[in-house]
Amino acid sequence: MENTRNTKQKKRVLEYLENNQNKHISIEEMQKELEGEVGITTIYRIINKLVEEGIITKIPLNTQGFCYQYNKEKNNCQKHYHLICENCGKLLHFESKEIEATQKEAMKKENFYIDLDKVTFYGKCSECSKCSKEK
Repeated sequence: MENTRNTKQKKRVLEYLENNQNKHISIEEMQKELEGEVGITTIYRIINKLVEEGIITKIPLNTQGFCYQYNKEKNNCQKHYHLICENCGKLLHFESKEIEATQKEAMKKENFYIDLDKVTFYGKCSECSKCSKEK
């Protein structure tokens, strides 16, 4: 009986993530949306399993924990990196052949693997930079 419930809850979490696939969702946002349907402990368990399976990507946030992005196709998020505005929290996608080249260089020179899923840059978005300059 419990497996059926967990399966239904997993389907509900996946449905929520699929419906919000263009967003980066926090556990707290999921909890608010799925309140009464899926408990917080179950959300964490499902999310961890989905990250392991490569269905969603776990994106580290500076001091705010993590957010999650649904990958329509597995490893979809590996094609870009993340820029996070420290002022407003906006999260942008950024593609760079140079970062990929840096990973290859680190592997070649130091036999060191850079986990590109965790490459996140912090700074100010154009809107917040513009506001700072206007002051």
